[in-house]
Amino acid sequence: MSAALLRNNKKFNEVEDDRESCLHVLAWTALRFTKHTCSEGDSSTCLRAFDEEYETADGIKGGDLKKGFLLGHDIPRVVKFDRRPHLDKLIEELTEAFSVRYEKPPSTKVLQALEDARVSNVPESVISNLPALSYRKRLDDLAAPSWLVDTFRRHLNADPWPLSDKAQGQPIGIGSSKKRAREQAKLEPRIPHTKSQRFSKGSGSRVPSDDGLGD
Repeated sequence: MSAALLRNNKKFNEVEDDRESCLHVLAWTALRFTKHTCSEGDSSTCLRAFDEEYETADGIKGGDLKKGFLLGHDIPRVVKFDRRPHLDKLIEELTEAFSVRYEKPPSTKVLQALEDARVSNVPESVISNLPALSYRKRLDDLAAPSWLVDTFRRHLNADPWPLSDKAQGQPIGIGSSKKRAREQAKLEPRIPHTKSQRFSKGSGSRVPSDDGLGD
């Protein structure tokens, strides 16, 4: 779910929310089942964003960590996936794209300067350098009909991707939440040749072992 929806219980679901959710699903799946450079502790820190919830007078909320991760580009900045440079680039591009939803918008004065430039027929080469235009274009791209599919296809069609790319459960450290452990228990029966294993006594954290799986 998008950070915007999690942070505002009264917000209506828009296409941009669904598309942002695709990034979160991709990042979670990659962190859990693809080899990467993060330690168990760092993985737990990243994954905590997907579990965040707290109670307010308006009900259960979350999304603050997801918002922070998008604005800080934390996952593409910290995590590198083993022999999958195009997965790194895809997550980085999507993070940059969706971060605009949580950036401080241009001031009314800056937006008016853009409109004045258009009315005055200022050359496009000049208008293209105005911050307000870049901001609006990035927002418009998120809603464009084929933008997300085209972005995925462009990265999937690039070489090289591993010829064999089976899921490999990654350790998530002792700080992982009970909620994630429950979700993992539901996932394990769906992944062939996996078994649970504990990484510390009383941890409550379980991950599927590779059980001999290759890349």
